[in-house]
This record gives sequence, structure tokens and C-alpha cells, in this order.
Amino acid sequence: MQALTTIACDESASEGENLMRSRHPVFVHGSVNLSQEEAENFLAMLRALTGIKAPELKSRFALEPKHRSRLMIALVALADTANIYFVEKSFFIVAKMIALLPAEYAARNGLDLHFSGLGRLMANTLHDGGREAMGEQRWASLLDSYNSVIRTYLRAGDVAPTVHPFFEALRDARANCGEGEVREVLDFIWDARHITHHYEGMSSVQIRELDPMFPSLTTVASTWDARLGGAPFEFLADNYSGLDETTRSTIIEMVRDPSSMGVPLPSAALKAIRLTDSKGDPRVQVADIVAGVGREVAGMALNRVFDDPLQQVAYPMLDRSIMTSDASPLAKLVQRSRRVAHPTGGYGHDR
Repeated sequence: MQALTTIACDESASEGENLMRSRHPVFVHGSVNLSQEEAENFLAMLRALTGIKAPELKSRFALEPKHRSRLMIALVALADTANIYFVEKSFFIVAKMIALLPAEYAARNGLDLHFSGLGRLMANTLHDGGREAMGEQRWASLLDSYNSVIRTYLRAGDVAPTVHPFFEALRDARANCGEGEVREVLDFIWDARHITHHYEGMSSVQIRELDPMFPSLTTVASTWDARLGGAPFEFLADNYSGLDETTRSTIIEMVRDPSSMGVPLPSAALKAIRLTDSKGDPRVQVADIVAGVGREVAGMALNRVFDDPLQQVAYPMLDRSIMTSDASPLAKLVQRSRRVAHPTGGYGHDR
């Protein structure tokens, strides 16, 4: 039996399903293909360079301004072994709005939003033009009210909201939308709005719709499958409350046969998802540092910075299949990385 390659994972800016009220606009998933010894050697090198004495070497220590230049020296060693995946939270909500509302409506009318690319086009149109077309307040109200309806309510005492605030926000957005293509998408959603009743008052779902971890793992699995040439692998993740045994099994099934779940990704040889405590595994600690670097470079991009030295070091690590709109600064960052970073992990000149 062929041995499994272990891909260690951790995330940054994970704040649950309440995406529109989170502090960080981007969810970042970091992963590394390192042996225990390689991870220990990397952490030892980073400690020697920075002088960090903390028992567990976390990204928040490594990213302190006084350590940044030395961190960048260490990160070069991870160019061929690390992956950084971005989910822009506002786009994730818009994509869910398109997928959960109009997808069923479209199917009834003979349209396939997933494989035709129409769903992506609609999400791009609404995300990139919605704020300007309807105004900041209406845009925020639309996304926040939809976020509230479909997030999972599992804690005792929580009362799930009704669909009515979302319907009101959608009605107001349509009535005050000044751009034709955005209005067309809003009209499409309005015609299919009744589907939202399925989520009204729902207390639990098998995979939480608005937790970015699950689509991240499916996409990152596809990335690692390609990098490993189809060899079998497993994910080793830091303890994460949402990754119970049933959910992990569902993700593995989805990755092995994406078409059965309507996911437009190639299959991947993901065999297992294991959880561990990062304190006891240096590979997960390195993944935490990679994810923290991803959060930092994403924040710079959203502020229209694309040439920071830390971003340049991170270029070879950036996953091309990020979840964001085509016009997002994050997409620009990844496109820039593809021009500048050589496939070998070295660096070229932006032309």
C-alpha cells in the first residue's frame, strides 16, 4: 500500500459563520508538505533567527515588526512546500446567495449555474458592482441579513431569525439599484427568494453553509492532488470544532467524487482528515505561520499594496484557485504572483 503524504493545515481569521460582522475580511487556509523533522528544523531556524522563546511558535510572534525581516529569510525555505488559500468573506456570502437561491430556480428553467460559468458571472457582477449600485448601507444590509438567515444556530438560547429582514433588504436594494446588470442579478434572486424559507429557523446542518473551512478544504485538496501527482494524501489539521467525524467523512466523499455533489472540481486522492493539537506537532505550527503570513499579505492587497517584500516572499505559496471575484485586489495579488514567481520557487522580475 502506498504511504500517505501528510499535509499539515491551519487557518487564520476564522471567526465562524457570522462573516459580515467579523474583524478580518479574508479567511486564510495555510498548509505545508513537511516531515516532522523538516518542520522541527524550520522552527529551529526561525527561533535562531528571531530569538523567539515562546513554547509554541505562533504566527503572531513571527509577524511582529521586529522579526519580519528574519521571518522572510526563513520563509524562502518553504517556497516549494507551502500553500496559501484565500476566501474573501463578502464574496463568499454573495456566491452562496447565488448558489443557494437562484441555482434551484435556474435548474427548474434548464440552466446550470455551476458548470456553465453563469453562477460565477452573476457573483462577480453583484459583488463588484453592488456596493456602488445600491449604496454602502443597502449593500451591507443585504449581505448581513442573508448571512443571518442561513448561518447555523447551535448554541442553547439562540433564536434563528426569520427571512423577512432579508426580503426587505432585497426589496430595498432592487428599488434603489442604479446599475442594469446588478439589477438583473437582484431580480433573479428576488424571483427565487422563497427558497430561503428552507433555512428559516434551521438549528443544524451537516456542513455549515457559511463556514469557509469546508470549501477551503475541498479546493485545497484539489491543489495538493495536482502538486503530488495524484498520490494519496491526508490532511492533518489543528483541532477545529466544526470538523466532526461526520463532516470530515462528507468532505472526503465530496473530494473523491465532486460531480456527485455538484462541485466543479477534479477528484483528489484525499484519504483522511485527522485532527491534532498544534502544541504537539511542529508541522501544524508551521502551517499556522504560513496562514498568518497569508492574512498579512491579503490585508496589504486589500489596501492596494502588491509589492511589499513579505508579499514577494509569499508569491510561490499562493493558491491560484482562491474564492474571490475576478476584480478583487486578492485576484490581482495572485495574478501578480503568477507573473513574478518562477515554478521552481525562485523569483523573477515583474514585466
